[in-house]
Amino acid sequence: MPTTFPFNTIIPRFPRLHLFWALIREAGWRHLASLVACSGLRSVLDIAGLGVGVTLLLGSGSTETPKFPLQLTLQQGLVVLIVVMLLRGALQALVAIRQERLRSGFTDRLREQLLALVLQASSLQLETIGRGDLLGLLMADIGRSVLALDQGVRSLQALLSLIFYAAGVLVVGKTAAIPLLLALAATGAAALLQRSGSWQLGRLQTHLNGALQRTVGDGLHGLKAVRAAVAEDWLLQRFTQDSARFRRVLQQTVQRQALFITWRDTLVVLVVGSWLLWSRSDLGPAVMATTLLLAYRMAASLSAVINAQRLCLGSLPGYEELCKQRMLLQPANHQKVGKTPRPIPNKPLKPETGWMSLEWKPSQKASADPLFLEAGQLVAVVGPSGSGKSTLLDQFCGLLNENHSSWLIKTEHNTMHWSGIEGARFLRSGLAYAPQDAVLFEASLRHNLLLNKNKSSDELEGWLESLGLVHLLQRQEGLDEPLSLAMDPFSGGEIHRLGLLRAWLRDCPAEVLDEPTAFLDETSAQMVRQIIFERMKKRLVLVSTHDQELIKLADRVVILKAPSDGSAARHYPKS
Repeated sequence: MPTTFPFNTIIPRFPRLHLFWALIREAGWRHLASLVACSGLRSVLDIAGLGVGVTLLLGSGSTETPKFPLQLTLQQGLVVLIVVMLLRGALQALVAIRQERLRSGFTDRLREQLLALVLQASSLQLETIGRGDLLGLLMADIGRSVLALDQGVRSLQALLSLIFYAAGVLVVGKTAAIPLLLALAATGAAALLQRSGSWQLGRLQTHLNGALQRTVGDGLHGLKAVRAAVAEDWLLQRFTQDSARFRRVLQQTVQRQALFITWRDTLVVLVVGSWLLWSRSDLGPAVMATTLLLAYRMAASLSAVINAQRLCLGSLPGYEELCKQRMLLQPANHQKVGKTPRPIPNKPLKPETGWMSLEWKPSQKASADPLFLEAGQLVAVVGPSGSGKSTLLDQFCGLLNENHSSWLIKTEHNTMHWSGIEGARFLRSGLAYAPQDAVLFEASLRHNLLLNKNKSSDELEGWLESLGLVHLLQRQEGLDEPLSLAMDPFSGGEIHRLGLLRAWLRDCPAEVLDEPTAFLDETSAQMVRQIIFERMKKRLVLVSTHDQELIKLADRVVILKAPSDGSAARHYPKS
């Protein structure tokens, strides 16, 4: 859309309208057109049914047979009304299904986009957003964003239906339309008497939803730790408090809505009923009752507009929060430090590319020395606990301070220089990293190890046997049985070896292992040492360790001093 379009100069003056406009543009005109078409079809069906019914009613007080614009008799009009209502019911079901598909598609698109941003964000960007906030966005605020768009369109649909309905009644007879106009005035007065506070309550709901998700996520993620610390009461109390605050917000929303409905019903009945008694006492009881019902229906139509607008306004803070967090996760334009000679390929390098060496260089802002790996050599990083071994490995692998890192990779055929976030992403496509704290997912053992890569069951079983994990296959569905991890049924040593295996199964030209023999008994540690010794012959391998036996296998040792020492890392070849 051209920047000179009037909305682009008018809308920014109204922040909430501007936010809704941004939501419309993100959904796309095709999505919006489909929603409007569905809503418009429902409006046409509503108008057709109500129009025929109103015309029948307004002519019922006369002794003459009422005539329709199409010169239909009363009996023919009733037949038309029945047919229209039956058609309306059938089409309404189809429209509802279509609308749900539209909502689900937009919701999935927003969630996938957010998750992709999180997965591609830099380590510095990820420090600005919490796990509870992400869960709140993915599970609630995105749904509320889609609801805001849906309710905005529904508000427009209800308003158009109301306008057409009122116009049709006015065309038939202005005097007969008086009670309906009175019902509209009474409904407007009720809305003024009971404000919704939708925007403020919506923002509070967004904040509390993140806190609630954070509490639940912390508790379920570390359930064993909670029980070990006898912290069940603390966690339950925290959850109860967060739930109570969240419930109070919802109760306020429902209470204000209920009060508005109460005010509307009271005012409509009083105003329209009084007018009928004082001005149209000539009407029969049946006509009076039906007129009152139609006036109530007119009030309900205006209420639909007001409620949809309030629900849209109360849901928009969810989209506001989504926009804020996405802004924090958006890649910056100045992420690359070094010069990149050629575009980064879309496909990762294959192991057969043959990396001969890999050098990591931090920028001047980073307090670390460069680190160099060469094929066929094992490099070990050693030092006391807290000296920064894991931090150094994270930086080397492009998981920390990647904006201030560069990598020089020499292969059998050429030399490549990469830097920044894109360079780190490319690096990780050819580098397998096994962190010290391996994480398992609630999926099958096969999916945990392969992550959608293709390996035969025989190969997996062979690896498990070589690591002393063959007993994990003794389950009903073997490799394909889902893991239930609420209580972490595996030992620390088992999880650690599974993390190593996941890295080895990637079969990358470079491998980085953080404390590969930690948490292991001597028998299991020896298995791991032997595998590392065999794999280093054809790969670049970097480990951090306290294991003296593994250090003896290293060709080069990088010694880190304690933080209080203040010395830089020192590199020693094997003597």
